[in-house]
Amino acid sequence: MKKFILLSCLFFTSMNLVAQSSGRKEMKDKIRILKVEFITEKLNLSSVEAEKFWPIYNAFDRAYMELRHKKLKGLKDNLNKEINTISEAEALSKLNEMTAIEDELVQLKRSFRYKLESVISIKKILLLKIAEDGFNRRMMDKLKRRSKEQQRQ
Repeated sequence: MKKFILLSCLFFTSMNLVAQSSGRKEMKDKIRILKVEFITEKLNLSSVEAEKFWPIYNAFDRAYMELRHKKLKGLKDNLNKEINTISEAEALSKLNEMTAIEDELVQLKRSFRYKLESVISIKKILLLKIAEDGFNRRMMDKLKRRSKEQQRQ
């Protein structure tokens, strides 16, 4: 009987985790769709421009997220756990590693810009930056409003 209860608990816990992860994936997909719509509207891309622009943008976005979230965030998360126990030499090594990742991000952005210059105008590249910042600001505002609403309840 104890085994059955234990297996049942494990099953329902794993199902809950799967549901949460698929919920996060759905949320990420919704945000990505909203972002594409927002950028497309702000840049007013022609069909020829859009056909060339989106593969470049999507490849950049994947590479940027991988560097920023997986590598840099992972390094910072581990550092938070280790900060009180590492030596000065280890701290310097971690700092150099963080700087190297940040340099990679800058190089990635520079490469992205050069690729875009052959597809859309410089003005539209600036509009892209403004649109991305505007979209991110809107998402943060929505999160803040949602958080305040949840605190009131």
